[in-house]
Amino acid sequence: MRVPFIATALVLCACASGSGGSTNETPMMQQRLEYTRVETPSGPIEIDWERERTFDETKLLVSVDKAWAALPAAFGELGIEPSILDSKQHVFGNSGSTFRREMGRQRLSKYFDCGSTAGMSNSDTYDVIVRVISQIIPAGEGLSSLRTQAEATAHANAVAGQQVRCASTGELERRIASMTSAQALRAGS
Repeated sequence: MRVPFIATALVLCACASGSGGSTNETPMMQQRLEYTRVETPSGPIEIDWERERTFDETKLLVSVDKAWAALPAAFGELGIEPSILDSKQHVFGNSGSTFRREMGRQRLSKYFDCGSTAGMSNSDTYDVIVRVISQIIPAGEGLSSLRTQAEATAHANAVAGQQVRCASTGELERRIASMTSAQALRAGS
């Protein structure tokens, strides 16, 4: 009784894998669209947007070109100096800058959770090395979406020691999207 069940299962599996020849190509193409590689002076940065899911994506009510033109102003207002600029892929960002206490007139603890020491947020007392990368992508109907990935590590200012990995609160990503959208809409008026 067991042999026919196993044989039937093998035939069904073979049919299922054989009939999906064209569908196997579609997910691979889709994955390729979710991958970004940017060359920087310190080496390449690769982001697998689909797998990592460590980013925020916001639909903007402006075209890719208008959003792309507005993105530098948002980074500038936050005090994030660009070190990554790829106009072909619409990627803009910074591969790592050190901030202390605040960014864009906001406490760093609003943007990153780096733990705490003696009841004080490490985000507000440590040196925080921040990497922020944004990409504008088409969203259909002439609109765009903004993807932003923000990562950070922190270490005590005066003490040599290990770095602490920080978690994004999502607020920086939302603020960049809001500022980019507002700037693009102002420029379009």
